[in-house]
Amino acid sequence: MFVKTHNFLMLAVACGACIAVSAADLPARKPGLWEITTTNTGNARVPPLVEKVCLDAATDQLLDKVGAGASQKMCGRVDLTNVGGKVVIDSECKIAGSTATIHSTTTMSGDTASHMDNTVHYEPALFGKSGSTSTQDAKWLGSCPASMKPGDVETTPSPVMPVPMKMNLNDMFKGSQ
Repeated sequence: MFVKTHNFLMLAVACGACIAVSAADLPARKPGLWEITTTNTGNARVPPLVEKVCLDAATDQLLDKVGAGASQKMCGRVDLTNVGGKVVIDSECKIAGSTATIHSTTTMSGDTASHMDNTVHYEPALFGKSGSTSTQDAKWLGSCPASMKPGDVETTPSPVMPVPMKMNLNDMFKGSQ
């Protein structure tokens, strides 16, 4: 994930999002408007989730802090390696009575783009699923539009989520600051 292992909208659900990578491991994301496309590669019937995120330095740091807190609470093991511009994370996290074994590889393209491959296996199955695979591609689009402030996330309507959603991450995680 471009996001230092935070899937902005589905922070608690994806669990790969529960692991924080410190700022030393990946460069800070460029402030402005980001488009993040998450694709469930294990199920072609599920359309990609497309989010637009207005990011500033303070929101980027807040997401690192929230991710680190979630990781410490949920994950007993987090192994991180940074080799040749790729950050690889292997972890085990507890989610709703299941152990999630997660393998994520994130490749950054400077501070304006990234690609993440994520594999999760649940033991026992979580909500009837034994695992999932996904990719996340993120790219910087430029300045945030006047209609968005730092921390705003907007989703594009899809068959799975036909109503667009808008929320603000800074408001959501206010108590974490």
